[in-house]
Amino acid sequence: MKRFLALALTTASIALSGCVSVQSYVDPQYHKASYETVHRLAQPIATKVEVHFQRNGEPLPLADNELRSHVEQTLRATGVFTPSAKVTTPLILVTANNIADLAAARAKGFGTGLTFGAAGSMVDDNYEFTCTYENGTKQQTYKYMHAIHTSIGHNTPPAGLTPTTPSDAFGHVVEDVMLNFVKDLQDKGLIAAQ
Repeated sequence: MKRFLALALTTASIALSGCVSVQSYVDPQYHKASYETVHRLAQPIATKVEVHFQRNGEPLPLADNELRSHVEQTLRATGVFTPSAKVTTPLILVTANNIADLAAARAKGFGTGLTFGAAGSMVDDNYEFTCTYENGTKQQTYKYMHAIHTSIGHNTPPAGLTPTTPSDAFGHVVEDVMLNFVKDLQDKGLIAAQ
């Protein structure tokens, strides 16, 4: 997972300087829907799933499998969709774009490394998700923003947030987005209640 986060560059730049604490925090402002607010179906809908991961708008296919795993796991857990390679429709298409300032991340990591973590830094990974649901003649697209804040070295953590690993934080981000997406589809009436 670290290979496609901007954090990876920061972590790599301080790796030689010793053991430095790295903790990620999922931004809570994007958490809207939950498994409890999504209405499970008696018979989940078999759905084709396509995913694409990007960094600053450029495809990063090495991260597609990680994204797919989180998307499909969340869809199954909603009880609304069952990802299937046997169907062509309906289709859920998810594009995750990591909007990263790589130069700033490297500079922060270098500064933290020089002080052996004493001068901590905070790196933000911002994400823009485009989620599309296609079912015959119906098509609906939603855009969602999300963010991970990662503290490296000695740094004051964001107030009230629970620390986790960068990989787990990304999983939580995808889960939040997919729950919001499924709830929005239901609220729009694109998924029939059973």
